[in-house]
Amino acid sequence: MERKKLELELNKPAKIELMQDQCLIGTSRYGEYYLYSVRNGGNEELSYFADKDVHEQIKDLKRGDKVEICKRAEQKGTKIITNFDVKVLKSEAPSSKDNYFETMLNSYQDALNIQEKLNGMVDVNRIAITLFIARSKISSNGFQ
Repeated sequence: MERKKLELELNKPAKIELMQDQCLIGTSRYGEYYLYSVRNGGNEELSYFADKDVHEQIKDLKRGDKVEICKRAEQKGTKIITNFDVKVLKSEAPSSKDNYFETMLNSYQDALNIQEKLNGMVDVNRIAITLFIARSKISSNGFQ
């Protein structure tokens, strides 16, 4: 399956989310390229060929990190120079409505405690999943 290529519009910031920890670096007849797998606000994965300067600024980011990139052009003499403004976006703090990670972590910790108290007679995964399902169905004022 071939991904669509992300094309940045001039002077229009684009927010992207990295889909992998590292980019693919290769060489073509145009020189070295830096291919990133990204999402641009939707569920569709896109290919983004980063400029060398953009790559230098985002190469240490990890999967799930979000960046805002704006393509700019300015005229210097008779030449038009393209540059990019790159801003790493802070990850949003998890809201109280979407704390599934913490709920799952707590469920596994509790399941391990249960297994320890019962001398290993229970399946930790089944207990943790059961606790997670039960806890994720409970609202702040009781059951849903």
